[in-house]
Amino acid sequence: MSEMKDKLLKSVEILVEAVMLENAKQIDKWGIQKRTPFEWLAFLTEEVGELAESISEHKWRHGKSLDVYKEAIQVATLSLKIAEMYMKENKP
Repeated sequence: MSEMKDKLLKSVEILVEAVMLENAKQIDKWGIQKRTPFEWLAFLTEEVGELAESISEHKWRHGKSLDVYKEAIQVATLSLKIAEMYMKENKP
């Protein structure tokens, strides 16, 4: 695969909808969770690792681009959850 061009978040509405669906899926699966910041960081790190794995699979073993997309949405969802937890302390 050659270089990929940034699309400037032209599909942001679709991506936000995917994040909202993933958020609902996570809540259905795990419920509302209370964790320490370091636990949330560990979960995020694990998701980033899964994203790295899916990108490697796509590049070197003909993995599915859909898997990369799903993992990226999971990383985005968890990242936004963490941002939201800290937003109360630092209202933007």
